[in-house]
Amino acid sequence: MDFRFTQDQQDLIDAAKTVFDGENTVERMRAMAAGDEVSDLWPQFAELGLLGVMAPEEEGGLGQPLVVMTGIAEVAGYAGLSDPLVEVSGISVPGMVDATLTGPELIDVIEGRSIVAVQSDIRPYVFMRPEVDYYLCCDDWSSTKHETLGGIDSIIEVNSIDPLRSISIVTPTGIGASKTSGAVLTAAQLVGLSQRMVDMSVEYAKDRHQFGKPIGSFQAIKHHLATVYTQIEFTRPMVHLAALKGARAVHTAKIAAIDTAMLAAETAIQVHGGMGYTFEVDLHLFMKRAWALCGEWGDRNYHMKKLEDLILNGDEELGPGTTFN
Repeated sequence: MDFRFTQDQQDLIDAAKTVFDGENTVERMRAMAAGDEVSDLWPQFAELGLLGVMAPEEEGGLGQPLVVMTGIAEVAGYAGLSDPLVEVSGISVPGMVDATLTGPELIDVIEGRSIVAVQSDIRPYVFMRPEVDYYLCCDDWSSTKHETLGGIDSIIEVNSIDPLRSISIVTPTGIGASKTSGAVLTAAQLVGLSQRMVDMSVEYAKDRHQFGKPIGSFQAIKHHLATVYTQIEFTRPMVHLAALKGARAVHTAKIAAIDTAMLAAETAIQVHGGMGYTFEVDLHLFMKRAWALCGEWGDRNYHMKKLEDLILNGDEELGPGTTFN
């Protein structure tokens, strides 16, 4: 199976990375955590076409598949993007298309004039901007078609372990969308967050000196970071496979991404030493995001149970050579 992006697709992902890294700086993230007013990036996302990545070209979108959205989700995770771009572009917009809610309603979303959030039984807390117009309800692993977008029966704001995530418990009524996209795109963000934590640790290991040498020269540090880097490289194609294939691959990708993110966070803390736990070190901004996303769209136990059911029921073939069939 070919996991390579076309040149145009890679250019799109690179352009998104440039915007995310340039606009969503650590300074902006810290200002948000402090409750200060920051620049609104949503109009810029709409202008660049990032909200319509998976919308049909005839509706003003870019017509890209889920696997390209995983590339954008990964760089969004790397930047610690605090806006629900991945959710709206990768889940809400395709959900609207599946429900044949095209035309003015879809155009309003991809041009940034309205927001559609997503709620699910395996995702009780809705990640949202303050202004949400409609909701999608995900109740199955395949999309379900309805005729109208849902409203809100009730909404309760709650605190997140990640201070940059505005989450709420909502009781909406609305159209269906696929859980697959949610799990895959969350896994992709975890890969990006893992890479960011490794890169931060590498830079710290270059600067931090002990016994007259940078700690990065010590074999133990190098081995820990190399282990995480290797696991990231193995996890990334699993996420891409899940975007292309779905089914069992979604569950294995989310499990692998969770394990990788947890290992990256633990290793980064070890490399930073006691400083890794402090608010003054930027690591916590990405570590807390990873912890939050590990439970989104099914935690590790949920996806392990799904795999167990598929295997024990005989619905999936096992053995060498079956992974990429």
